[in-house]
Amino acid sequence: MLQFLLEGGVPMLPILALGLVGVGAGARFLWRPDRHSAGFFAWLAAAQVCATLVGLVSALGAVFTHVPSNPEWAHSPDLHLVVMTGLAESTRPGTLGFSLLGVMALLVAVGHRRLPRGA
Repeated sequence: MLQFLLEGGVPMLPILALGLVGVGAGARFLWRPDRHSAGFFAWLAAAQVCATLVGLVSALGAVFTHVPSNPEWAHSPDLHLVVMTGLAESTRPGTLGFSLLGVMALLVAVGHRRLPRGA
């Protein structure tokens, strides 16, 4: 897991922080549903999506900047493998961010289902 986070780079920190807040708040909502929390979850989900997309785009930018600027990589017969490795590492923010967002959404959905009718 540590290697996974390291491959994603610095953007993984806000993605992880927002995701853990979302999962914790979602678990609390599941346990004690409150109709007034809907706005909080909507904005938290929006922040998580934005952080995840920023992480994804910045990781892709790093690959597209560093591979051509390194002559050893740029002229290597294994250029395709270098790029594929970089692109694989670029998926880490999306994998973490959207996975945590999905868990939060599931918890909120079940909590929403538990709300009293007509409340």
